[in-house]
Amino acid sequence: MPKTIFAAAPTVVGSFPHADPQSLVNRLLECLPEIPAWPQMPARDWRESMYVQYSEKLPGARLDSQGQRLYFQADDSFHEQLEGFYQALIAEDVDYFDISRGFALGLHIFLETIGSQGPRQLRWIKGQVTGPFSFAMTVTDENKRSLAYNPELYEVAVQGMAMKARSVARKLLRAAKSAIVVLDEPYLCSFGSAFVNVARENVMAAIETGVSAIHKEGALAGLHCCGNTDWSLVLSTGVDVINFDAFEFFKGLSLYPAELASFLERGGTLSWGIVPAAGSEESLSASVLLETLEQRVGQLVAKGIDRKVLYRQAILTPSCGLGTQSVEKADRVLNVLAELSQMVREREGLS
Repeated sequence: MPKTIFAAAPTVVGSFPHADPQSLVNRLLECLPEIPAWPQMPARDWRESMYVQYSEKLPGARLDSQGQRLYFQADDSFHEQLEGFYQALIAEDVDYFDISRGFALGLHIFLETIGSQGPRQLRWIKGQVTGPFSFAMTVTDENKRSLAYNPELYEVAVQGMAMKARSVARKLLRAAKSAIVVLDEPYLCSFGSAFVNVARENVMAAIETGVSAIHKEGALAGLHCCGNTDWSLVLSTGVDVINFDAFEFFKGLSLYPAELASFLERGGTLSWGIVPAAGSEESLSASVLLETLEQRVGQLVAKGIDRKVLYRQAILTPSCGLGTQSVEKADRVLNVLAELSQMVREREGLS
């Protein structure tokens, strides 16, 4: 893939605690002019929570709004739903997998606001979808067994998330010249533990299915994991952007310098989650985070990775989503992120 020079531009992971989509979208477009991202707002509506948001039209999906639970059930209508699902999949009917306004008001308001500014004015735009592995491990059937352990439902989860990602990519590319769609894979933190009985090759195949779907639309495919994981697995896939918690869990990724160097050489982007989403007020200092980032970069340089490449092929983000924070805290994180990006660019001579 060609090397994309993001030059430490700021963007966000996705979720926010806000309830007013229009004011939040306006703020994101102001703070993130180069890579704005559409906001998920679970505090506004439970249906915008991470897993529920992407469950529409998946065969067997059941929403218990009162108990705020998503689960799958193979009842009498399941096989008819499954047939429709696979017909859409085989026909590559991407629109079938669109996310409706009720499940993603932030996405629709975001695209409408950008559209009102004129056709495809933006160079880059970002979106996110729950990763197939995390969806399959977290969401359960009616007996509270993870979908990953039911072959039929596991395939629904993997193919469904891939097509949701493709749908998001297509929508974003109608609004901007280029797009990044990130697979959120928090459950990768548990991969390799005694609690996850899924083979490495199956996890990689699930991720690759999502990456391939995003690439079919011409967008860059990213992966976000906000904790320690087997980064060699992620670096072995075709992802273009790796978004990691560089504030709390940098050491894990630094253990793979050879794989990182190869990833950057083929044009990959490291998306540094350097602004702590849940840190103390003292940790939310752009000048302090500037030095923290420099220390992290320095450790990779000491392992043979080119400093200029690290900064040129970099994006800056919060360490994770902000949906569980207060509105005031989320706004503060946005301000610090924008300030930090500007400081990095001035110091490194980036533009």
